[in-house]
Amino acid sequence: MKTWLRITVTLLLCALLLMYVVDVGSVLTTLGNCDPWWAGIALLAFLMDRVLMSYKWGLLLAIRGYGISLAHKLMVYCSAMMWGLALPSTVGADGIRVILVRRFGVRVDDTLATILVERGIGFIVALLTAVASLILLRAMLPHDTVYDYALALGVAGLLGAITILVFSFTDHALNSVLRLVPARFRHSKAVRLLERLHEAYVSLASDRPRIAAFSALTLVEHILVIVCYGLVARALEVPFSPAFIFAAVPLAILVSRLPVSLDGIGVYEGIFIAIMALGGVKPADALAVSLAARALQIVVWFPWWLMLAARTGVRPPVEPVAAASEATNVRTST
Repeated sequence: MKTWLRITVTLLLCALLLMYVVDVGSVLTTLGNCDPWWAGIALLAFLMDRVLMSYKWGLLLAIRGYGISLAHKLMVYCSAMMWGLALPSTVGADGIRVILVRRFGVRVDDTLATILVERGIGFIVALLTAVASLILLRAMLPHDTVYDYALALGVAGLLGAITILVFSFTDHALNSVLRLVPARFRHSKAVRLLERLHEAYVSLASDRPRIAAFSALTLVEHILVIVCYGLVARALEVPFSPAFIFAAVPLAILVSRLPVSLDGIGVYEGIFIAIMALGGVKPADALAVSLAARALQIVVWFPWWLMLAARTGVRPPVEPVAAASEATNVRTST
């Protein structure tokens, strides 16, 4: 979707939420009730989430022979998220990560391969937690049959995603793509890059212990995010049901991945508010929790961005643009 259209959708969704769903004054009141001690605990939990994300990414980089310190991985990860807030969606945080990690000696094709695997496994885990959320909602709301259809769709999507991921690690996947390339381009630079990328990608799956550890840590990280939102709700003194927040966060994250708004803004909040309302949470309180969580994430990213900026300068990493475009194309294709 075009950037201007995503901006339009984001503004429209936010306007609809503020006009017809929540009262701005009530949101500000809830935010003003913040308990600094619980907010500090929530901030620490969000930091742990970024540490875990960076550590498990390092497991994939290690398979390709790179030994980057955890601090440097945190700088790259958090800086990419910061630049991703400001740069056009055609570049994106993953594209920025490709560029930034090159400064630590990581080749573009190796970074792209790790991002592909990270996104693929991450999507499957997101589907898995979403299916668990739907099962939970089905149990808590037994008379609402709409969840039966959503659950069936979620299970089918999960099985399909697992099948596609497993197939992508085979030579058949590469050959299927190469058959679409005209004969005169078979020896082009782009095809050679694709072959190197697939070679690096397949090599990641060959290290089964690290892939298994990465998958398990991805599940832990998804659960940690849910805990983070619970801590934010506690900091804002918003009464909530742990079961409903466990249902709301994974489903909101999954739906907000659809490329219809900037960073899922508006989409995430709409889903989160709707599900939390089923558990008796006021829309204004749910929106306040979501806004506070986004703010705390930025607070976590900012110091690491500053540290990397102190080493390399504060200008956005716009070179090479081709690498960023490749990363974005890879991400959207998965």
